[in-house]
Amino acid sequence: MFHAHAAARFALIAVLLWACSPARSNRTDAEIVVAEVDGAPVSLKDVKNEILSMRGYTPSLEARGPSRGEVSEAVRRAIERTVVLREGRRRGVTLPAGALEEEVMRFRADFPPGGLEKALLQAGMEPDAWREQLRGSLLYRRSADAIAAAGATVSPQEVEEAFRKERTSSTVPERVRVRQYLFDSAERAGVALEDLRVGRPVGGNAGDPSVEGVDLGFFRRDELPPEIPAGVFDLPEGGVSEPVPGEGGTSLFQVTGREAARTQTLRSEEARIRETILASRREAVFHRWLAQATAGAKVRMNTELLQKLVEEKR
Repeated sequence: MFHAHAAARFALIAVLLWACSPARSNRTDAEIVVAEVDGAPVSLKDVKNEILSMRGYTPSLEARGPSRGEVSEAVRRAIERTVVLREGRRRGVTLPAGALEEEVMRFRADFPPGGLEKALLQAGMEPDAWREQLRGSLLYRRSADAIAAAGATVSPQEVEEAFRKERTSSTVPERVRVRQYLFDSAERAGVALEDLRVGRPVGGNAGDPSVEGVDLGFFRRDELPPEIPAGVFDLPEGGVSEPVPGEGGTSLFQVTGREAARTQTLRSEEARIRETILASRREAVFHRWLAQATAGAKVRMNTELLQKLVEEKR
């Protein structure tokens, strides 16, 4: 997975600057073009959203205007995003069903009930606009993954060598796969608990991320995070924990899969080792690709509008 801004290697060789008269006041931020990347527009809204994202959505731009450095970084990120998403579309990258809702739930878990909406309100961002930006970030990451995967390889010999170097035990411990359901009240969690225990789908409103929950992946007993009760490891497949209160609401944890302890062999560990080696190589491949793609792009920036954004609320 790759960060939404690929770093210090960013350089634009073919950058053209142009200045024009200030945008008409009756146009929305989404309609005001502040840059173009090979003819693809980057809007004032795109740049402002990048700034809010960099700030963690607080304070709002209305409360404190952006600095020159913030605007420069936001434009760089918006240009990179445009280049990567365009390549993702070319490769047919899409979001799987439920991916956006799972990501929304992950964000909600970091806030008390209603806290995410309050933070967005303070930042001057509508929830629907934030969700759309989050959707774009997920597409960016999937596009980056697709770009990197196409250029990263590992040989069977490298996998075998890594296996022999890391092998410290002949036994791989038992693991369980855990799914988390998050609710804004203990009462809702209690109702959902009864549903899950009898095999019924969790009730809720359409689009409610708690209905599907979030797959947390596999854990050994000694790998369980502190927010997951230790007793979850001993639940049978399909078993559900008692409600667990936390800062972000009340959670239920369900065991959705179990892997028995097994003997460690090259065959059993091959896929995991291959993925571990590929992860670092994909990162390097992506950074090289992005540097080349942005350096070769024809970028035009409206310096007058960007300067005006810096001067606002100062």
